[in-house]
Amino acid sequence: MTDSSAATGGSESSGRSDVSAASAKEIGVIDRSAAILTALQDSPMTAAEVCRRLGYSKSTTYRLLADLRTHRFIVRDSNGLLRLGPFPGRRSIATTNSVLEHLRTLTSESVQLWVRVGEDRVCVRNVEADHELRVSRSVGTVLPLVDGGSAALALCGPGNPQEFYATKQARVKGTASASVAFTVGGAILALCVSYPLTREPDNVAGAYRAVLGQAAVELKGLLEDSEEFAVLRDIARLALGARRSE
Repeated sequence: MTDSSAATGGSESSGRSDVSAASAKEIGVIDRSAAILTALQDSPMTAAEVCRRLGYSKSTTYRLLADLRTHRFIVRDSNGLLRLGPFPGRRSIATTNSVLEHLRTLTSESVQLWVRVGEDRVCVRNVEADHELRVSRSVGTVLPLVDGGSAALALCGPGNPQEFYATKQARVKGTASASVAFTVGGAILALCVSYPLTREPDNVAGAYRAVLGQAAVELKGLLEDSEEFAVLRDIARLALGARRSE
């Protein structure tokens, strides 16, 4: 009986060790998957770029990417870049970015989401065009409304997505933009397509009015009573605070 008890005790101890090892492995997978999603939130990448950015082995990275794609946490676009995907139940960043990314696909140009704070506007979301020559505005950019631009005009209007604004070289020589505005929770936001004048459509309103208006209505529906709206306002508040402390 003594031998039997000792054998049984050893088996239970081994079982607990196996469970602990499995749990640690699962936690490692979650940590690494979260790191991949965080990296792709900053910008789309190839699988090789994810490997270099995070320092994981090729086999580990490709296995995690395959699992994340299976569950639609990430998707591969037509350019072979990995982006955040539409996993059911994911909130905030992915849903808003998917609207901006779809608008970029329709226009082939950079897209920004601006929010008005007092007499300034702050870029709270940005999706850049794939062209080498493109107009870029990083998240956190703060611009006075008096500096002009179609987004500034839209933010000074009534916040109706049916109102369309377009400007040429209002702020930067050789660039143009088109915008519409919408309101969420008392705040006014502007959705803007920015592009070099060399790619300006012959009919700017015909090219951008409808797609901007539809995207603005979709964004309004996504942001109403959502956690992300609070996140966007925090981005604007922090950007303004950082500028004032300079």
